[in-house]
Parts: sequence; structure tokens; C-alpha cells
Amino acid sequence: MFKKIVIVEPVLITEEGKEKLKEFCEELVIFDTDTTGESETLKRIGDAECVLVSYKTQISATVIESCKRLKHIALCCSYYGKAFAKVNIDALEKNNITFSYLHGHGDNGVVEFTVFETINLAHGFYGKSCWNKPHDLSKLKIGILGLGALGSKIANAFKTFDCEVFYYSRTQKPELEKSLNINYLELDELLKTVDVVSINLNRDVCLIGGDKLEIFGNGKIIINTAIGKCYEAQSLKKWLENKTNFYVCDKASTGSDLNDILNYENVIYSSNIVGDTEECLIRATEQILLNIKKAAN
Repeated sequence: MFKKIVIVEPVLITEEGKEKLKEFCEELVIFDTDTTGESETLKRIGDAECVLVSYKTQISATVIESCKRLKHIALCCSYYGKAFAKVNIDALEKNNITFSYLHGHGDNGVVEFTVFETINLAHGFYGKSCWNKPHDLSKLKIGILGLGALGSKIANAFKTFDCEVFYYSRTQKPELEKSLNINYLELDELLKTVDVVSINLNRDVCLIGGDKLEIFGNGKIIINTAIGKCYEAQSLKKWLENKTNFYVCDKASTGSDLNDILNYENVIYSSNIVGDTEECLIRATEQILLNIKKAAN
């Protein structure tokens, strides 16, 4: 059991989950507003042994070194590796502080959004489409960028509509190719081949930039649900000058450098984080509680 647990700022956990956290500590402190910077974060953590942080909480080496009682940090979000984490993982390891994270909690909502918007554009249900005639999805060739757990689910969903699905990732995955009945292509070849690209990359991994959108061409769709910047803003804006191209994104996948395109007629923007559903919150809570329970023992 921890002496003190602090929820540093709002995280993905139900009210019932907050109550259950009390089973793992003598004192629970909850902050329901975002931190304003490092000094406030440090003050909020104080003498806590365990803290819960969101996907946007910055925890620097300075904060970690200063919090002498800290034993565990629960990342209430996905983890894409040290290079993409808002928490300094090297400092945690140096100070023998453990950490945990979530996986797959919002995948279903992302898959549904990706397929839903593709159907809308293929059929022209909202008066927007790349093509003069409506198509069912069996007409389309789909490209998946990043074949992790989420990319695999999206590939599988499109296969149920008889789509031809291709993928590109850092490493080829023969077993998934066989089980999903999809094909690997190098990036440039994939872009030349497909009608729709679904971006499911690690945080801030940029594959859509430079001449890549010229290779992709026009009359195409990009659906971006990756976190952070996986695009070059100027290249994307130039590509969107052609009104037969469509860019689909949500709050988590679009940075401030793209605010000026959100009203373009060929940009479809969800002001929500599309993975955040009631079911996502429940799955996140279950994982958080299990992670805290393990860390407390």
C-alpha cells in the first residue's frame, strides 16, 4: 500500500475508479484542473509515493529528482517509447521508479471513426466525396501506415468490406499478412497504389511530408488518428489545395499549426478525441487500477 497517491491532473478514470484507488493508499489527493507548469506539477506531487498523469503531463528529470518519495508513475495513456513520452523515462529508471501505462483502451472508437468517415466519403453521404459516383468500400484500396494493434484492427475492419488492404511499417509482419490477408508495400509504392491512407503511427512520427503527398496524388483520402505531428504542415496544406483530396482528423491528431485548415471544405475534423468513449473510460479505469494494485504490492 502507498502512503499517498496523487492524481496530478484530470486523467481517464471513472468516479468509481477514484474511490477504488483509496484501497491502495492511506491518502488520495485529486487535482481536477490541468497543471500550469513544472513548478506547479512539483508542488502537486509533493511527498506522494504514486502519481497518476495524463497524456499531456510533463514530468521532467528535475521533478523526478526532487520528489524523493516517488515510487511509481501511472501513465493514464498509451506509451510509444522513451522518445515520445512526456515523462522522462531515463530519470525514472535512474532513480528506480517504476511506471505503468495503458494499451488498446480507445482502439474501438478509432476503428469506428476511420471506417465511418471512409464510408461517408465513398458514398458522398454528406455531399462530400473524392469521386463523381458513389462507391461501396469493395472498390477501394486501403493503405495502413503502422501495423500495430490499432492498425491491425483497422485493417481487419476494412477486410470485412472486401477492401484490398496494404500496409507499411518499420518491420514487415508476415504472420499478420497471412492472418489478415493483407500485403506489405514500401511507402512510396503504397502511396501510389491506394485510395485511402489510415495513419496509425507512434506519436510524432512523420511519414507524410516532402514529396510523399505528390507521390500519393489527387482524388485521395488521408485519415489521421495518430497523436502529435505525423505530417509536414506546409506539404499537407499544398495537397489540400486540390479539392478532390480529403483530410480527416480529430483533436488528438491536429496541432495548432493546422488550425487554419479546419474550416476547409475538404477537411473533416472532429473536435473530440475519437477514441474517448464511455467504454474507453471503463477499460482505462480497469487497467489503471490493475497497474496500481501491482505497483502497490
